[in-house]
Amino acid sequence: MRDTLTVLRKIYLFYPVQNTTVILLRMFGFAGLGVLSGVFIKRYFDEASGQALTLNGLLFLTAMLMTVPLVQAITYYIDLGLSYGRTEIVRAIFRRNILREIFKRPGALPLPVDQGQMMNIMRSDVTVHEGLYWDLTYLSAFAVFSIGGLVMLGSVDWPVTVILFAPLPAIIMIVKWLEKQITAYYRAERMTTDRVLGVISDIFNYSQALKINKAERPFLNRLAGLGEERARAGRRNAVFTTALASIYDNIVNIGIALLLLLLSDKLRNGSFSIGSFTLFVFFLGYISNFTRLFGKVLTNFKSSALSLNRIEGVIGERYLVKLTQNDSLFLASDPPNPPDEPDESCGPLLGNLHIDGLSYTFPNSKQGIRNISFSIRQGSFTVITGKMGSGKTTLLRVMLGLLPKASGEIKWNGRLVPNAADFFVPPNVAYTPQVPYLFSDTIKANILLGYPDESQITAAIHQSVLEEDLNRFEMGADTLLGTKGVNLSGGQLQRTAAARMLVRDAQLLVMDDVSSALDVDTEKRLWERLNELRSSKGVTLLVVTQKEYALKYADQVIVLENGEMKSVS
Repeated sequence: MRDTLTVLRKIYLFYPVQNTTVILLRMFGFAGLGVLSGVFIKRYFDEASGQALTLNGLLFLTAMLMTVPLVQAITYYIDLGLSYGRTEIVRAIFRRNILREIFKRPGALPLPVDQGQMMNIMRSDVTVHEGLYWDLTYLSAFAVFSIGGLVMLGSVDWPVTVILFAPLPAIIMIVKWLEKQITAYYRAERMTTDRVLGVISDIFNYSQALKINKAERPFLNRLAGLGEERARAGRRNAVFTTALASIYDNIVNIGIALLLLLLSDKLRNGSFSIGSFTLFVFFLGYISNFTRLFGKVLTNFKSSALSLNRIEGVIGERYLVKLTQNDSLFLASDPPNPPDEPDESCGPLLGNLHIDGLSYTFPNSKQGIRNISFSIRQGSFTVITGKMGSGKTTLLRVMLGLLPKASGEIKWNGRLVPNAADFFVPPNVAYTPQVPYLFSDTIKANILLGYPDESQITAAIHQSVLEEDLNRFEMGADTLLGTKGVNLSGGQLQRTAAARMLVRDAQLLVMDDVSSALDVDTEKRLWERLNELRSSKGVTLLVVTQKEYALKYADQVIVLENGEMKSVS
């Protein structure tokens, strides 16, 4: 519960002035004026039943009973204007902060949870807390109203007032007693939803593999089965939640019935006035709603705690601080441009790059790289080669900070690189991975990817041997790739990713098997043009490949075997 309270406090601090105003409006506009209505109603019926109501008194009470609801309506309108839209803003802040922490992770590390759970966290778990927050603001208003009612009703008849508030401790005991069931049903619904979303994600990600292997029907059957499991879990949770709410209602209704029986007896013997009876009836509905809302809030605290545990599984330690960071979403203005230059503490111009004792082991495995050391000088062409599984891609990823190194040092011009992930970015380093990731946008947009300088795009398209392909497209560089580049061949995808690397005019170009899907002629021209770029501009190349054309231009060849360096020549 402490973590949930921390998040609720942070939500309040997102917009403290507006939130304070809303709380005060609900406490004094809704609750305070409501208590005042009860006072006027009691006075009206007391005077009317005692035949002491004068014309002036009638006009005054009528005016007050009309004015109070009108003022309440005005406060509600102001409340709506201040609170409307805050719900989605809070959700957007949480989603942005979770994504920010994911982007801070080494790029090649998988998510700590599966895709289905990740999607469900972003879709549902981030919505629980702000809903609880607004329920608490209403609960505070009902609490003020109920406290006012407690004082007023207690001054009339304490025993009857005690019966009116008796359901409250009963509901607290029920929630405490059913705490495990509340958590279990909520968790089951979340987990089954995770699995459904995971399968849907797999279907979209691997649709071609499903078609090739004729696995559409088994996958759809699996999806249907998981959907039925989710429906059952959802029904169980809904039935349990509804039953719990029904229990709250019945406890309240039993209390009301006992109260009315007691009041009717007091009315008959004359110990209770019509005005007092009306006052109790007036407060009945509000105090009953307070009791029901109190039970709902207690239940939602359990759900919120479970959702926070799931979010913690994604963003790790200090997750409350990370989740509730409140910097601008730039809803009313454009975000500032990112800095043009990376950290250049090691010097902007590459003279030499030295790798010393670099090691990394995959979790729960003995696979990885061990004690890799080599040097690269400016303007050189270095090839890393070896059998499949020898650690070539892993070496590049660890060197670039995409995987966290277990040991070793990386030095740029003799100075230690403290954070490879922050340093090895353009214009220091540009990288093309083994499997390129492109967006469902135009080829030009994928090459630039927000890069403001378009002057290099023609040269980058030429150097990546992509110009002939673009000439065949009706829209040229404005051709849409489609989802995951479905409109391009594997070789065109690789060269588009290479052009994206080349347009950034970096000093060190790192490529991982960039020509694996190319035909012989295109591959030959690609390596020729990359070597020409090296010769003309002094660009340094570090390449993972087993292709003969690349090896022909290499100044240095590093051979890996089982994660270790076998030779350097």
